[in-house]
Amino acid sequence: MRISTSTIYQTGGSNISDLQYGLNKTQQQIAAGRRVLTPEDDPIASARALVISQSDSLNTQFATNRQAAKNNLSVAESTLSNVTDTLHNIKALIVQAGNGSYNDTDRGFIAQQLQGNLDQLFGQANATDGVGNYLFSGFNTTTAPYTKTAGSAVYNGDQGQRFIQADTSRQIPLSSPGIDIFQNIRTSAGQFNVQSNPSNVGTAVATAAINTPTSANLTGNNYEVAFDNLGTSFTVTNKTTGAVVVPLTPYVSGATVTFDGIDLNVTNAGGPPVAAPGPNDKFSIQPGNQNIFETVTDIINALNTPAGTAAAKKDLTAALTQGNNNIDKSLNNVLTARAQLGTSLQELDNLDSEGDAKGVAYKQDLSALLDLDYAKAITELNQQQTTLQAAQQSFVKTSGLSLFDYIR
Repeated sequence: MRISTSTIYQTGGSNISDLQYGLNKTQQQIAAGRRVLTPEDDPIASARALVISQSDSLNTQFATNRQAAKNNLSVAESTLSNVTDTLHNIKALIVQAGNGSYNDTDRGFIAQQLQGNLDQLFGQANATDGVGNYLFSGFNTTTAPYTKTAGSAVYNGDQGQRFIQADTSRQIPLSSPGIDIFQNIRTSAGQFNVQSNPSNVGTAVATAAINTPTSANLTGNNYEVAFDNLGTSFTVTNKTTGAVVVPLTPYVSGATVTFDGIDLNVTNAGGPPVAAPGPNDKFSIQPGNQNIFETVTDIINALNTPAGTAAAKKDLTAALTQGNNNIDKSLNNVLTARAQLGTSLQELDNLDSEGDAKGVAYKQDLSALLDLDYAKAITELNQQQTTLQAAQQSFVKTSGLSLFDYIR
């Protein structure tokens, strides 16, 4: 069988080219430290590696989200810790103000301290996360949640609660809106918290409920029902604004008096000797939902009111007692919010541990699929170099076999 010179060159060149390509490929694998450089190297491993890489990237993003959530929650928890301290200070000042030896001037000094605490509460309620986003304004993070008013505060945020995706199937709440922390503090099981003054001598009972047709007139303010010195007529005063909303009105047991969206009923109760309101009896009416700012403002106003008479001192005692009870409920509200933040932080730590374990597993899988076995690759490289050199030498000798050699 005769083999043409052309065939010798084509076959030899093709073999050397294939060997050179294999050698170059092995060198690239060693340089990169990877067995699979392109999908054609191992289509199945490449497809599997793509899925794992995407999962690993998603896991890394979740870790970034969790860190952002931790930062936010830590700032919020620290802020509420400061709120807790402020409320404890307020309680201590209320107890101090109840000292019977204090005069109006002494109580005025305490009122000034309480005003400082109230200003602190406003600052804490309007705290940011360190990058300009307000913590307690719901979704509306660019607007300060609270604005001061004469007797309380106006909430400017919304009732939304922000969440962050912390894992594939878990969203973590960043913070509750301010209205759930500083407001909506239940002080009564009913719609209104109605309390009789400790100085009352009668046994009448007062109740209050929302008048549905005029509910739009609700103010959220505090009111006082005050009977005259005969106990036969009464007035209703808005204690927040000082306005008389019900002028002197004859008392009729069980009769309903409506004002500012509220139905008021005062009813005779108990037996002899007194079964009706007594002279100068009083009842306070507060919304069943209080807010911290209104509670502290009411206490400040009570301390700034002269209490030179026995009746005035009883009014002060009643105001301090009710204020102290409201502060207790406010404190419970804040502590509940802090507990929720702590639970979220604990869950984030657990998710971090799981995420770290997933990350290690993903990288191990990728290493098993793509990484190079250096010992095997170097052995193969040496073999390829030897084979290439032998092929080159063989080609040189083979290409020299032709008829021209015999002619010469």
